[in-house]
Amino acid sequence: MWMPSQRLYIFRTFLLLFCAFGRQALEVNGDTRDGIFRRCTIHARSEAENGNTPTDELNVSSEDYIVQFTSYKNISDHVAFLIQIAGECDKWSNLARSTLATRFPTDFVVIRVNRELGDSTLKSIQENDGVRSLLKERQIDSRKIFSVEDDDPGGSASVDVGEEVQGHQRQIFAKGLISITKYTGADVLWKRGHTGAGVKVAVFDTGIRKKHSSFRNVRERTDWTDEDTLDDHIGHGTFVAGLIASTHSQCAGFAPDADIYAFRVFNRKQVSFTSWFLDAFNYAMQIGIDVLNLSIGGPDFLDRPFVEKVWEMSANGIIVVSAIGNDGPRYGTLNNPADQLDVIGVGGITYDDALATFSSRGMTTWELPRGYGRVKPDIVSYGKGIRGPTTGGGCRSLSGTSVASPVVAGMVTLLADIAQKDNLNPAMMKQILVYSASPISTSHIFEQGMGKVDLLKAAEMAKNYIPRASAIP
Repeated sequence: MWMPSQRLYIFRTFLLLFCAFGRQALEVNGDTRDGIFRRCTIHARSEAENGNTPTDELNVSSEDYIVQFTSYKNISDHVAFLIQIAGECDKWSNLARSTLATRFPTDFVVIRVNRELGDSTLKSIQENDGVRSLLKERQIDSRKIFSVEDDDPGGSASVDVGEEVQGHQRQIFAKGLISITKYTGADVLWKRGHTGAGVKVAVFDTGIRKKHSSFRNVRERTDWTDEDTLDDHIGHGTFVAGLIASTHSQCAGFAPDADIYAFRVFNRKQVSFTSWFLDAFNYAMQIGIDVLNLSIGGPDFLDRPFVEKVWEMSANGIIVVSAIGNDGPRYGTLNNPADQLDVIGVGGITYDDALATFSSRGMTTWELPRGYGRVKPDIVSYGKGIRGPTTGGGCRSLSGTSVASPVVAGMVTLLADIAQKDNLNPAMMKQILVYSASPISTSHIFEQGMGKVDLLKAAEMAKNYIPRASAIP
């Protein structure tokens, strides 16, 4: 009879032999897995930096594909697998990705396929049981998405609302003079001790400047683009994050003590790609993000990898808030991912509680023509003349559903602070928002969803929330 120590020794010896054999099995034509990865990987970033290919045209030709797998593994493992099913990488190349993306397991790679030789390669990949999907890489141009107007460039005026000016409150707000937080009652929740502390909020946008004076808790800044910078060169990311967590006295955010994670997913040219978002989404799930704001979107709900990754984030408990789009007043102009069922899609209204002309209208078009579209947006909030921080430390006013979205994301952060953690999930939060919303008499359901978000009423529901079945969501 072997002693326990002897059995452990035999097991360890067997494990070492197995790993050694497995290492040998990973060799292809005498090359190790690391060697295969280096040989088959090209650095697309260097092409853009050298001026050979414009950044906004890079990786968007018919040669670039996202290969999604059925399991999460290291990128080098996926590349070695592609060698086995698609042959040597003389017909295809793995595109290098962000450094952070290589630190965690992933479920996809981006490959560049030779146009003349690639048909058989693509067929071999697509037909393999280990591959979930093979689709072309897509470009996302934020210049068609953000569409915000600067109502008060560089302005910094502010007044306090007291009883003597209460009757003129809307007129004051229309000029962008006071904070949205006071108008919606966020300061009432602050006095009760709810400031978003401990809630992890991700902002997918253009980044935040290092050591910005308007933020208390910027826990991490990451870049997922083809540029080597973390700073916000556009100003949109700083503004959006500020509506959630700014500490600036003249343009305060809703949850000043929240933990902000700035994901820079757009470069200086305001261009992004699906794969940049997929890497950032995977990282958000890895670090346990609670709330994610997407002040972006597009009309293309057929970007399957993007859509499925948003579903996966919701399944992992991340509350996704997204702008419904700035393509109003036309109907059927909803943006993805805000038109997805498990995403909180936000439309925009003015301070007079009128639907903003720019706010996209429903219904959803996924189901057409074989079915009937769903109700979207879910809710509306203020998105006209809203004040937020600039990259330089001042305040300015912007308009758009990309502004209304972080207003709601900031509210959601406060509600997450109030709610019992055991109950907190995307369906619960959406249920609270839609059932506490106040309908706008001048708009119908495909314009406003369930109505204008009511922060204080939602806070009471969050505090006393009891899980229950409902028609929405």
